[in-house]
Amino acid sequence: MSLFHAQTIACPACGAAKTADVFYSVNADRRPDLREAVIDRSFQAQVCDSCGAAFRIDPEFNYLDLARGQWIAVHPVGGLGQWEEVQAADRATFDKSYGSGASAGAREIGAGLRVRITFGWAAFREKLVAAEAGLDDVELELLKVAILRTQPRAPLSQAVELRLVDVVDGQLVLCWLDTAADSVVETMLVPAAAYDAVAADAEGWAALRQEMAQGPFVDMQRLMV
Repeated sequence: MSLFHAQTIACPACGAAKTADVFYSVNADRRPDLREAVIDRSFQAQVCDSCGAAFRIDPEFNYLDLARGQWIAVHPVGGLGQWEEVQAADRATFDKSYGSGASAGAREIGAGLRVRITFGWAAFREKLVAAEAGLDDVELELLKVAILRTQPRAPLSQAVELRLVDVVDGQLVLCWLDTAADSVVETMLVPAAAYDAVAADAEGWAALRQEMAQGPFVDMQRLMV
């Protein structure tokens, strides 16, 4: 089930108090509308009653989608620098619920789930978009590395991330996103054939593929922090 509580939060623009539902877990099988809200970027989006500023509550919840085999621990982007510690804690949480510390029935469910952790809304949304398009997230991150190798002046920084935002007519729509401002810096269209070429190159990407797939944090950002 999806769990949430009404909380009083402060507008980041003016500090005015606002009451809003804050989610602690999301079950996409029972609440597909919440999954759609993540994809259309309306989930936990707020408008201040005092100053009219639009903002989004930082994510901090577990996401379950049995139909698509996803269990994702979603964290604020500010926690990225501690990803190794967060990864260990989330792995323990999953093991208690669906792994070695769970009942036989729960372990059977857990065997069909891919465990991931993400930091920030863009990274979380990307996992849903990739799964819907049938893209393996390890190969997607390797594709991003390949793009960086051919674009030395790419606008990558601590605040700017490269994220898949859509797949349209055989092309991957990737954007450089400013996570602090929640805005698009630059957009690029990448042919799906480029993704296929990386996925088919078992030898050339073997070492990095192995590193990227170690643990639930499957993200190019792990190479940057």
